Formats: sequence, C-alpha cells, structure tokens
Amino acid sequence: MQTIERTEQTGATEERSTTNGRGRRVALVVTVVVIVVAAAGVAYALGSSNAKTTTVVKTVQITAPASAAASPVTVDDRGFSKLDNGHQAETNQFALPIDPATRRVLQHQLELARQVAMRYPTVRDAEAAGWRRAGPFAPGLGAHYFDWPHIEDALMPSGVVDDNAVMHPISLIYDGTHPDSRIAGLMYYSEETRLPDGFAGPNDIWHYHTDVCLVNKPDGSVDTPFGADQTVSKASCDAVHGQLMKRTQWMLHAWVVPGYDSPEGVFSHDNETITCRDGTYHTIPLDQVGSRTSLCVDGGE
Repeated sequence: MQTIERTEQTGATEERSTTNGRGRRVALVVTVVVIVVAAAGVAYALGSSNAKTTTVVKTVQITAPASAAASPVTVDDRGFSKLDNGHQAETNQFALPIDPATRRVLQHQLELARQVAMRYPTVRDAEAAGWRRAGPFAPGLGAHYFDWPHIEDALMPSGVVDDNAVMHPISLIYDGTHPDSRIAGLMYYSEETRLPDGFAGPNDIWHYHTDVCLVNKPDGSVDTPFGADQTVSKASCDAVHGQLMKRTQWMLHAWVVPGYDSPEGVFSHDNETITCRDGTYHTIPLDQVGSRTSLCVDGGE
C-alpha cells in the first residue's frame, strides 16, 4: 500500500497585485494556465520567491508472516512524489469536519461541476466548442484546455464560489491530447490575492505557481510550452520568445468526473489516476520538451 504525505511552506509576505484593464487580467489568468498545461501556505499568506514544496514518501511497515521478521520497505511510487506541484495552501493531513448544512451545499456544487465537465466528454467536443490546449500533457495533471474568447467569465474576482462561478471553470482537464481523450476534471481560478473562500467547507486546496513561461500566440491564445506547473528559468523562456511570470494567482483543481476520483481528494492538485502510458509519472527534462505534446518519458499519455 502506498502512502504519500505532503508538507508545504510558503512565505508570509503578502503581495497584492493590481489589474489594469481586461488585457492585464487575461494575462494573469493565462498564467493560471499553469495548469497544466499543464499537475495543497501558511495562514492564508501569499507565497514569495522563497516558497518551496516538498513531497515526502513515507516508509510503510509491512506485516510479515509469523515465521518471518517484519521489515520496513520503501514504496515505489513510480515517480509521483517527484512531480512539481507548485505552492499549496496549508491544509491538515486529514479532511476537516463539515456540518450537514455545509455538506449539502458542497454536494450541490460538486454535482453542478460534474454537469459542466460532462458537457465536453472528449477533447474533440471541447475543441468544437472553441476550447484550446495550453501546454503539453503532464502525468498527475493531464492536459488543460481554455476558452480564450470568454476567459473573463472565469476570473472569479471575489474568490467566492457561487453557482455561476462553478459553471465557469477556467480550464477543462483531459487525460490526454488526442481527439478521443476523456474529460477528467476542471480547474478554477481566482483573481483575489488572498486565499479564496472557494467552495463550501474548509477542504478545497488552492495553489499557485512561480516562474511560469507564457507565450502569446497569433490567434490570441496563450501557451505554456513547458507546462504550467514547471519552474522555468528566464533563459529557457527567452529561448522560446516567452514571458516569465514570477507568480500566478490562486487556482484549484476539481476532480469531479467518475473514474478519475483522486485518491488525495476531489480538490487535490495532482491526481494519481492520470499517468503516462506506461503507468508511471516519470517526466523528461525541460530542455527536451520542444514541441512534444507529452512530458512523459515514454512519450505517451
């Protein structure tokens, strides 16, 4: 049995960004593309450039037969713990309790989110409706698709998730980049610089990313050629004529599609069910990405 424990620390210096016009807001949102493009800080503080995330793989004690002595072994997580998962808001290791009334609201929100996701069951459906991919497929994160002409509808400036916000995710997440690849979840984005109030209850795990490379495309869309959750150097970003965003605003994944239920929770950043074709999470170095549509070592998705 595999057990993963995550510990995160973020800086306590709050940076309040300002939005000047629709163009600036869209640029910030794009960063959110971090997604993906694609894979949860202490005291609701915003992270700084010194923030870091560490994933710890626990040692699991396996009970041996009575005739043999038990010995600890390290579980092979197939590279899952090495995924770069950004900076996540501090959360307890176990889900916090929710009162019945709040749980009913959350249930309603998640049912509504699932309905939104199932409007676009495949990449083919999403592209037919105008959604476009930003960045390559990444294990644990999938492939993120954005509706750039209507991106303003998904910015959520208040940070509060009401029914209208649930119906306007900033990204659709798929288990691949092929026309028949399946919908796996959604991503939400908040322009609020504070940690968003988010969904009902205390268990939605928001995150942000740093040093994301953005490339503006002629059609008005934005690409993250190295993946939105990858920490990119300025030199690498300059090489693809991109702009380096030092920090995104808050994002949230919602794994609401049956069959892609995340073992780490419906709002986890990474999802263990989304793997490379060989069943692992091993990714290639960023300097090898080029025009590849998958970050997987095996090139599959």
